[in-house]
Amino acid sequence: MIMIIYITDRNMYRIKGWVEMELGQIRYFIVAAQFQNLSKAAHILNITQPALSKSISKLEEELGVLLFDRSGKRVELNEYGERFLEYVTNSMQELDDAIGAVKNQVSSPALYLGVLHYSDKFMRCLGAFSVENPNVSIQLERLDIASNDLDTNKYDMLLYPQNQFFRKYKGDMVYSDPYVMAVHRSNTLVNMKSVRLSDAADQRIVFMKYSNKLFDLPYHMCVSLDINLGGCIFTNSHEVQKWLIANNVGVCFVPQGGAEPYASDPQIEILPVDDEDLRQDIMIGFKREKHLSVIGKQFASFVSDYFGLE
Repeated sequence: MIMIIYITDRNMYRIKGWVEMELGQIRYFIVAAQFQNLSKAAHILNITQPALSKSISKLEEELGVLLFDRSGKRVELNEYGERFLEYVTNSMQELDDAIGAVKNQVSSPALYLGVLHYSDKFMRCLGAFSVENPNVSIQLERLDIASNDLDTNKYDMLLYPQNQFFRKYKGDMVYSDPYVMAVHRSNTLVNMKSVRLSDAADQRIVFMKYSNKLFDLPYHMCVSLDINLGGCIFTNSHEVQKWLIANNVGVCFVPQGGAEPYASDPQIEILPVDDEDLRQDIMIGFKREKHLSVIGKQFASFVSDYFGLE
């Protein structure tokens, strides 16, 4: 006879055939089966032997079969008991795993963050939050700005640049990130304390191109100002862009908040850009409050205070 066990509520199991039993009965049975000695099992369970015998007898009565062959205090599983033990052991393990997973989530709440912009400022904010909340598990994902299947609903928060690609998202501007120019150290521009967009004339510029219609802000500004470009190279990879600059293939504009990987390369110099309009507004958006977890709301409040948002 095969019995199927599943949970009906926190205290009861239901066996096909409308048999109901308490979780305590199942646990008592498993311990008794392990020791096959009611006296030792009762001691481990911290109950009296008569109480354990009564619990097992009630379980057998509900199942309609004996689970043990008895000889005084000694008990030995019969074929029904062995079969029942196999199923309930697996089921109890799954239940214990489920309880442990829930308890871990409660004791170590999780925060899911999506980032589409390199940002030292945001990382400092996140670092300050993690110091104050060391028990919070943080999952931070660097997202592809040109992804067509970006599921923003999975994130408590999204950090993104304000441009036409994200016009459907609602958020608050947390700061404005000016662009800087990255050039090879042999480029004559390194002798200048700062540069302007017009200084890019006749330079080969490596632009970020995220999709057929989505280019980085510097490209649109160069085109709108009718700057005579010495040639254009397009890539959707910051790593490739940095490699091209380090190998003196061209120059590029990068947001200051994401310039550190470029500045760390000994072949690259970072120059300030004087054009006030060449800056990227960085937005931060959270799920609707009713969909935010408790820790998500706490983080939203922390970010608002940190950046002075209204």
